[in-house]
Amino acid sequence: MAPPPSNPHRHTQQLCFVLPILLLSSVAAESTPSFSSHCPSPAPSPDLHTDANDTNALLEHFHFSPGFFSGSGASNLFMPGISGYFSFLPHAVSRTADPAVIHLSSATLTLFGKRAEEHNGTLGFGSYERIYDVAVSFRLDGYYSTTTFELCMVGTGTDTDGPVKRYADLALRLRVPSKPSLVDPFVAGHLEGGVDFETVYLVTYADGDVYKYSEGRATCPAEAATTSARGGFSCAALRSRLLSEYRLRHAQSNSSSLPRLHEPAMIVNQVHCAANGAVRLYAVFSNDVMPWARTNRFAVENQAVVAEGFWDAETRRLCLRACRVELAVSYWSSAAEKLEVRECGIGMSFWFPAVWTVRDRSATAAMLWNGSQAASGDAGVTSDPITASAFQYIIRTTTTTTNLSDVKYSYTQTFLDTATRHYLNANKKTKASFPGAYKFSSYRDFEFRFFADNDEMVRERGQAYPVSIGSAMVDGDELAAEYAFSRHAAAEMKQSRLVNISYGILFQFTAFDRPDCSEIKAEGVYDTETGFLSMLGCRELNVSTDCKVLITVQLTSLEESQPSGHGKGRISSLRDKTDVLYFESRNITLYGMYSEQVSESIWRMDLERIITLASSTLSCAFIVLQILHIKRNRDAALATSITMLAVLALGCAIPLALDLHTLLANRDKQFVELSGSAGLLDLQELVQRAPALIAFVLQLRLLQLAWAGRLSSSHHHRSLGSERRVLQVCLPLYLIGAAVTGVIHDGNSRSARKDPLFGEDPGTLWGALASYAGLATDGFLLPQVVLNAISSESSSARALSPWFYVGGTVIRVTPHVYDVFRARRYVQSARPSYVYANPRDGLFGSAAWDVVVTCGATALAFLLFWQQRPGGDVRRTKTGGY
Repeated sequence: MAPPPSNPHRHTQQLCFVLPILLLSSVAAESTPSFSSHCPSPAPSPDLHTDANDTNALLEHFHFSPGFFSGSGASNLFMPGISGYFSFLPHAVSRTADPAVIHLSSATLTLFGKRAEEHNGTLGFGSYERIYDVAVSFRLDGYYSTTTFELCMVGTGTDTDGPVKRYADLALRLRVPSKPSLVDPFVAGHLEGGVDFETVYLVTYADGDVYKYSEGRATCPAEAATTSARGGFSCAALRSRLLSEYRLRHAQSNSSSLPRLHEPAMIVNQVHCAANGAVRLYAVFSNDVMPWARTNRFAVENQAVVAEGFWDAETRRLCLRACRVELAVSYWSSAAEKLEVRECGIGMSFWFPAVWTVRDRSATAAMLWNGSQAASGDAGVTSDPITASAFQYIIRTTTTTTNLSDVKYSYTQTFLDTATRHYLNANKKTKASFPGAYKFSSYRDFEFRFFADNDEMVRERGQAYPVSIGSAMVDGDELAAEYAFSRHAAAEMKQSRLVNISYGILFQFTAFDRPDCSEIKAEGVYDTETGFLSMLGCRELNVSTDCKVLITVQLTSLEESQPSGHGKGRISSLRDKTDVLYFESRNITLYGMYSEQVSESIWRMDLERIITLASSTLSCAFIVLQILHIKRNRDAALATSITMLAVLALGCAIPLALDLHTLLANRDKQFVELSGSAGLLDLQELVQRAPALIAFVLQLRLLQLAWAGRLSSSHHHRSLGSERRVLQVCLPLYLIGAAVTGVIHDGNSRSARKDPLFGEDPGTLWGALASYAGLATDGFLLPQVVLNAISSESSSARALSPWFYVGGTVIRVTPHVYDVFRARRYVQSARPSYVYANPRDGLFGSAAWDVVVTCGATALAFLLFWQQRPGGDVRRTKTGGY
């Protein structure tokens, strides 16, 4: 039987279908790097079915903590000298036919760093460099050997910052210990590519629950017993307290038992623990004692330790055995591959002090000693151990997880006596409502921020927060602090006028563009009836502690409404001027708001939103009434001033344009900062501008009707001549006002540049001109009054409806009246938020100017009423009208 005849069209269709697949396969083969050329080992093996539980366990093994990267490739990708971090996220993994090989078929490596770009400044400030965050991602596929602990993967990378840039033919080689241990705790390796990608070195602390603890438990020395706060073991709470930066105190004789660990600060940035109380951690030692927020990120320093141990439930301490870690080579060099674990004879202990004093307020304390004698059975501490205490302001950044309710504060009597003596010698205010004396007081009312006055070119500012009030601890967890205040401190302040109090004061200053920070721990007495605070404090210096610092503060009463907010104070030294620790006194100005004032401010902003919405809605109604008035009276369109309607339309358009600019500038964000508001408002605020948009459209319709009425009249030439005369009178006034606004704005900008930290923000020139446009809109009746004065027919025609000009005047005057009321009724803060009647919208920003504008707008409305009343035109002509 003969074969069926072939169908040439069918073969053609098959060829057209197969060719694209072959082409795509060849392109994919060219773009995917060859595994065998980059990863000779481990050898690939066929995948096997892997159940869900096994897959999850394998994925957990390859889930690393964010790590550190460096090398020449890092300097080419990101800004050199600024460290970044990387993350490694596995997506799919399976076992293979080779039991010693695991296939990690999909994973993402992401490098996070910073880049800089030049920007041209505005208002004559020149160009500046903007530093921003950027990430470069790599998609990888490879195999892991459980015998050699080598992970080798190949793939491609993508840089989406600016024009998309792709990196092909990349290989990642990592050593991932199967069971990390004290002497083998790191995941390290490098990422390398072709000619356009230089090597990037990676290292991180091994994550996951699979960890091999050493045999035997680490012990804490008996002679170093301390009083620790109550509470059992909690992995989450322990981790949140240990992750911090610690100030180290070495022996005064400089004969520390650990001479290699001589840095002043220790940062614990990796903590892992198990349910049975086992704990392991990684800590670095640094010469930088500034509390930069870096405690949750893996770092590489010259000296570091890895430690492991267990929580001792009896003594409520964490006992650890530690090993010193050093860089094999400087990790910024191209030869760096790993960190080396060397000396393992270091003992570490952490505990949580149950009693705080003015000198020691550590939520977490630690000690390091030479534990090499432990091998011979001696668990004692050698001479001159290193003690450590967590920076208190680092703890305050995690107050939601730091419960200090079981910590007691012990006041120092000599400090209280000195503070009381200076309190008795001070001139205090009369009785008023101060924090602690009124019903709705909160411990937050005792917090304040301040800036210092000095004659040097140094900018100084700070913040003060209460640690304890009476017997109540008000530091730490917010809920526990509020409960302790209302339960104990508030009752003690009602029973006694003079209450013991302790503070933590952070003092930040900038000299020659170099920021620095210091802390003062103080305690003293507080008068609930006069709001006077007198304290004696200690400040930490490089090699000593100065405990003769006097802090006196006079708080502002709740009834006062001054821009200073909380009041004024003074920080001075009680030492002789010849003493090396003496410093010049500083007057401080406090700013902030009390809790009742904050609630009142929120209520005020809600009220202002309602007023704004009501004003916009009423404006629409008044414009509609004027449109109906023009349609009913044909002569009204001819007698209405086009200049006045143009000014009103411009006054409606400018706020909408500013809001649109804000929206476009923040189109990738979920919030915008509206013009004139110091707070971040939701996009829903723009929806509230809908009535303003409707008013603008109606205003354009009114302008179109008036213009059409002019052109359809037989007397339009005469009316246009009158309108030109109105422009000749009004336009120079508007231009002079704009020039004056520019001069005032320039003067405010110069003043702000002299005091860039605390000077009032002058805003932009566009913002100043927008404020002036609002002022011109306040006097929107001026062109109509001028037109009526030069043309008697305009007044006789009653161009404007009383609803329009009286209602419009009321809408324009109400913000100024409200501004005067608000300035006297509400307490201003350092960063006030205004939704309605921003004081900066005034040309001079004063209450007197608000009164002047109100009187001027009212006078124009009264003058227009007099012009449009029957018989109000004293120059009645014979024509009787147009």
